[in-house]
Amino acid sequence: MKLHSRIYGWKYVWMEFAEEFKASVDDPNPDSSHTRMSISVPITDTGWVLVYTMVPKGMAKNDQTAIDVEYKANGNFKFAIHPQNWLDGFGKLLGMQDIVVGQPEFDKHFIVKSNDEKLVKQYFKDTVLAKQLLDEPTIQLWANCDNEEHSTVRATTAGCTRLCLRVQGAVDDFERLKQFYRLKHRALHNLVQIGAAVH
Repeated sequence: MKLHSRIYGWKYVWMEFAEEFKASVDDPNPDSSHTRMSISVPITDTGWVLVYTMVPKGMAKNDQTAIDVEYKANGNFKFAIHPQNWLDGFGKLLGMQDIVVGQPEFDKHFIVKSNDEKLVKQYFKDTVLAKQLLDEPTIQLWANCDNEEHSTVRATTAGCTRLCLRVQGAVDDFERLKQFYRLKHRALHNLVQIGAAVH
């Protein structure tokens, strides 16, 4: 069994992750760990592709890891979550309101905004997804809306929208990269389950 070491830095771990998950790599500056790099990771047996990007300080307020995926929306369901102590970059979105979803630990830690209270409660009633999100205390996750603090570096394909995730820092842990893969897969599946996305 191959051991995945972070001793050589986040970029080494990402390249190993790309190899194991048959991902394509976009690395304009392979010799630097302080420049933007992306890997496109197909989700097995789906048409979805996760784009992991290390966004260096300068392009963002701090180094951060972004994981975006395009999907075909069914309707105009929007949501955004962020930790309670994070300044709200989504607050000015038209039609978005703070919502308590009914999971005490989750509601205590996260601010949830959506344009559809019933659907967002249905979406976050999944205790597995809630636990995956709680395991990442700095996580931000949003669907079908722009975050003024974190504009995307790519144009969205016509007819598609995005499910976006951000965490602080450059992730240098192989198992954590895999956890994000599982989290995004479940988050997409749940969008399909509630009728907000087409598989």
